[in-house]
Amino acid sequence: MTLRQIPLDEISFENETYRISEDLDPAPVLHSIREVGQLNPVILLDLRPRRTIVCGFRRIRALKRLGNPEVFARLLSPEDYDHARAFLLALWDNLAHRQLTVLEKARVLYTLRNLCGVPDERLVGDFLPAMGLAPNGNVLRSHLLMNQLHPDLRRCFGEEKLTQSSIERLAEMPAQAQSSIASLMAGIRWSASLQKKALQLLDDLAASSGNGFEAPLKDPQVLAILEDGGLSSFQRGEKLYEFLYRLQNPRLSQAEDRFSANRKKLALPGSIQVDPHPFFEEPGLRVAFQASSLERFRQLASALNVAARSPEMERLFDLG
Repeated sequence: MTLRQIPLDEISFENETYRISEDLDPAPVLHSIREVGQLNPVILLDLRPRRTIVCGFRRIRALKRLGNPEVFARLLSPEDYDHARAFLLALWDNLAHRQLTVLEKARVLYTLRNLCGVPDERLVGDFLPAMGLAPNGNVLRSHLLMNQLHPDLRRCFGEEKLTQSSIERLAEMPAQAQSSIASLMAGIRWSASLQKKALQLLDDLAASSGNGFEAPLKDPQVLAILEDGGLSSFQRGEKLYEFLYRLQNPRLSQAEDRFSANRKKLALPGSIQVDPHPFFEEPGLRVAFQASSLERFRQLASALNVAARSPEMERLFDLG
C-alpha cells in the first residue's frame, strides 16, 4: 500500500470508470471537508499520464472546489489491480459505510456485468443480497434498465418527483419519451398514484393512436397548462392528468354537460354542491353544504328533500 499526497492536477476528473455515487457534489461532504479537512485517504489507480479515481470522487471534487491543491491518497499499482479488482474494492468500501441509493445500485450492477464480466447468476446470488435486494432475475433486469435512464429523469428521481415504480417503467421506453417526461416533470408534480394513472393513460393513448408515447405532451393545451403561472405545480399536474383523461375518454365532456344541465334544473341554493365522482369513474354523488344557523340548515335540508323527489335527481344518479 502506498499513501501519499497527490496533486489534483495529476488526477483525471473525467474518467468515471469506477464511479458509484449518483450525486457527486453533496453539500454535507463539502461542509465536512471545509470544517475538518480530509479524514480518510481516497483510492487512485496509478495510471499514466493521469491517475484514475477508484474511490473518493466526492471528496476529491470537494477539495477542488475548496481550492486545495492536493489530496491524501492510497495508490494502486495497475500491475496488481485490473478493472474488476479495483471496482470491487470501491464497492466494498462504499457498502462498509453507507446505504447505496437505487440508482447507485443500478450503476454498480451495470459495471459489474459490463466492465468486470461478472455473470448474471453471481450478480443475482451474491451481489443483489449484498446491496439489500432480493436475489431475483427480474430485480436484476429492472436495475440494469434503470442505469440507462435519461440524465434528467435521474435528477427527477433524486428530487423525489418520480417514484421507483415510475422510473422502472420509463426506463423501458425510448430516449425521446424519457426526455419528454423529464421536461414535463420540471413544471408539474404528480402523487405516486397519479403518476401510475398518467403513465398508463399515455401508454393507452400511444396504443390506440399509433403515435409515440410522448405525442400527447406536444399538444398546445399541455403547453398552456405548463405556462399557467397562477397554478401550483400540483395543480398543473392535476389539470394535465385531466387533459389526458379527456383525450382518452372523449365522451366524458358530453356526460359532464348533461350532468350540469340536470343539476341546474334542480334549482338548488348556491351553497349546496352536488358533484359526481371525478371523471364518473364510480357511481354515486357527493352532496355538501354549510349552514350558519339551525334555521339555514333546515332551509337547505328542505331544498334537498324537494330535489330528491325530482326526475332530474334520478337522471343525475344515472349519470353519476
